[in-house]
Amino acid sequence: MAVKQLVKPAQLPNDLIGVAGVHYVAYKLSLRGLIVLPTIRNTAGIDLLVHDPKTNGQASLQVKTTLTKASFWPTSKAAKCLRGPGAFHVFLRWLPAEERFEEFLENGDLVAERILQNADDYVKRGNKEFAFWQLPKGETGRDALRDAWRNWAPPTPAVVARQTGSECAS
Repeated sequence: MAVKQLVKPAQLPNDLIGVAGVHYVAYKLSLRGLIVLPTIRNTAGIDLLVHDPKTNGQASLQVKTTLTKASFWPTSKAAKCLRGPGAFHVFLRWLPAEERFEEFLENGDLVAERILQNADDYVKRGNKEFAFWQLPKGETGRDALRDAWRNWAPPTPAVVARQTGSECAS
């Protein structure tokens, strides 16, 4: 059953588009049996807190949403990006012909690296600094990010401990 859209995408304020994306991700992850809590609007960098009651895994998610079939998303500067073993970014773009979002998931550290590279390249080409994350050019890279979303679960305390060298994470 198609959902009736009351407002054209061009008329929606960006904050409502973002809220729709955050709640979409929360809905999808909840159907996987995860506990998902949206944060309040002024929580810097974190849109969703996720807990897996079966594994005790935990993660923080940043969600970026567009209602176009864009290949890039404006972001915060790399220094302000959500990072660490439990930090992830979900990038959503609307596919109007299919009336659904397409989802991509990337590790927070890799997102920050890519944003820094993109900003540097952009400035080297004579442009003013602009922070953004861009999809890989090839379909193989895009498929990997789609699969990452489909198969994602919050990292367990043991995984976080291995990645951080901490013995207290379990």
